[in-house]
Amino acid sequence: MQHNGVAFPPEYEPRGLALKIKNQLVRLEPLQEEMLMAWAKKIGTPYVDDPVFQENFLSSLREKWNDLFDGVTIGDIDFSELFELAQREKLANLPEEERKRVSAERKALREELKAKFGHARVDDHQVEIGAYLIEPPGIFMGRGAHPLRGRWKPRVYSYEVTLNLDEDAPIPPAPHGNWADIVHEHDSLWVARWLETLTDKIKYVWLAETSHLRQERERAKYDKAWTLAENLREVRNAIRRGMRDRDEKKRRVATVAYLIDRMAMRVGDEKDEDEADTVGACTLRVEHVNVGDEKIDFDFLGKDSVRWEKSLLLQDENDRALAENLKEFEQGKNPNEQLFPEINSARVNDFLKSVMPGLSAKVFRTYHATTTVQEYLQSNGKLKKDATDAQKEYAAKMANLQAAIKCNHKRTPPKTWAESVEKRAEGVKKLRASKPDLQKLDEAIRARQAALDKLVAAQKEFDAKAPEQWRKKLAAQVALENQGAPSDEAKLKAYTKKLKVAQKATRDAEKTFKQKTKRYKERVAAAQKALKQAREARERGESNYKERVERAELQLDLVRQTKDYALNTSLKNYIDPRVYKDWGDKVDFDWKKLYTGSLQKKFTWVMQDDGDASNGTGDEEEV
Repeated sequence: MQHNGVAFPPEYEPRGLALKIKNQLVRLEPLQEEMLMAWAKKIGTPYVDDPVFQENFLSSLREKWNDLFDGVTIGDIDFSELFELAQREKLANLPEEERKRVSAERKALREELKAKFGHARVDDHQVEIGAYLIEPPGIFMGRGAHPLRGRWKPRVYSYEVTLNLDEDAPIPPAPHGNWADIVHEHDSLWVARWLETLTDKIKYVWLAETSHLRQERERAKYDKAWTLAENLREVRNAIRRGMRDRDEKKRRVATVAYLIDRMAMRVGDEKDEDEADTVGACTLRVEHVNVGDEKIDFDFLGKDSVRWEKSLLLQDENDRALAENLKEFEQGKNPNEQLFPEINSARVNDFLKSVMPGLSAKVFRTYHATTTVQEYLQSNGKLKKDATDAQKEYAAKMANLQAAIKCNHKRTPPKTWAESVEKRAEGVKKLRASKPDLQKLDEAIRARQAALDKLVAAQKEFDAKAPEQWRKKLAAQVALENQGAPSDEAKLKAYTKKLKVAQKATRDAEKTFKQKTKRYKERVAAAQKALKQAREARERGESNYKERVERAELQLDLVRQTKDYALNTSLKNYIDPRVYKDWGDKVDFDWKKLYTGSLQKKFTWVMQDDGDASNGTGDEEEV
């Protein structure tokens, strides 16, 4: 693998600004100005009203300039001048000519950076690199209720970045003196990595999802889920046996595996103190589970601090075995103690691999999302090929919603959601009221029919009279010819002239007959076509109206039903696109309409794969 390294964001250009802190004018240092300008750009968003967000931002300021910001609140800082400057510099607020100039400069810079850093040479193939620009410094936004939200994320320099290259590749120049390291990981798909000091997480720059290696791994991920489907009975039997094992550690591991399969939970691992307090199956605490006689209630913060609140009805002996294990594991523990101490993702995955090679906890979520979509389309998406595209798209997205519900891919609806839905509903109402004026179209049909009837009658009359006139001319010509030519020279001249006139009259009559016959046919055909078009216009007017109303109503229903769920998460990462492709082939629907342009590139391998996902369902035994 050879590449030119990664691009770094430009250094902040200070303007020498000053602002008032507790009514005292303070001339800002460059980094202070950069940080406070970043806050000014957030004014007007819900983030700046979040007390945790505010305090974390102030903590970052105090870490560097405690004397200046000690005891200061956000309200003590006068951001008015910085906010006005930020508003003036917004691209949308610039004069048109200036906006065009800035846009053109930014576009040129993007193209220049992509040309230099946007590609790598891998196994003698040129492939794209994903996000080749190192993340710029800024305020850490986090997801959900992340405890670090609002903290300052510092700038990354080349001496903190490690590059992955082959041994013979030239080392790109380092913008800030040198690179942290150069490694040669031949089985890795990352180009560069660095430690984000704020979250203590390793960040990567990857080969783009369109690269052949990423495509192969993407296909392999879904193939593994189908392999799980084929071995599902054996895997589940092993989990059930483990849940009843005498060894408590084995029971714990198997119980976690059961939760991962039965509830589509993430495996979860213990978080550091400065990370969001999110959990998964193996990090559940006593306070997160309530075991009742008929059901088990779960309530905790999952990945990205999204609330995971579901209940499991105790339907069979396996569910009751789960309930008994949970009761046992919570005995004598405080609410904040873990149910499965010493059990982590590594132990769970080792257990799963002992049953099926290559199996890990992540495979279950891919399997569940994919089969949930497949089962929904088989039961609720049995549409005929003549169903409308709106009906087919609705069925596909409803299947996607079931997968999002299964995997708990929730989201926080935007504050404008209710207003947006109301506008959509009003749009549907107006569309229903805009029914086409079919009376005018009916009048057009009657007029076209009358014109056609008139033409047909005229054609019949012509067909009845015109041949007789032609026959009379021909008879006169034949009579002259039968007389024969006279022997007298003077009479012969007159006869010849008279015969020529008769022959011409016959030809003219024949020509006129054929021309008029052709003209009548053309006019009748044109009138028939106009009548057909008028009838089609009426049908189309009514059909298009119904289809527009249907599409708008289905889209409104989708918006309402998907209020709390992020469909794109499961669509992008968990649902095998071959399920949609196979279904689309059966109902005559272009499956690619469900995916954005970037996702279509990600799933290019599907178009090159003749495999049928529906052939890999295997044993779908219920838990």
